[in-house]
Amino acid sequence: MPCPLCGGKEVGKIGPDQFYCWNCFVEYDGRNQIYEVAEDGSLIAYGMDPE
Repeated sequence: MPCPLCGGKEVGKIGPDQFYCWNCFVEYDGRNQIYEVAEDGSLIAYGMDPE
């Protein structure tokens, strides 16, 4: 399953329905919802300001 953000194929499966892209460093799920990983390990919806 290629990354929905960059189209890269350097993707790892990290959960039953969760993937991590090694090209653009984001997590996403089977519904192509994209998340950035915060410094504390929490997920932030891609493009949203964490503040």
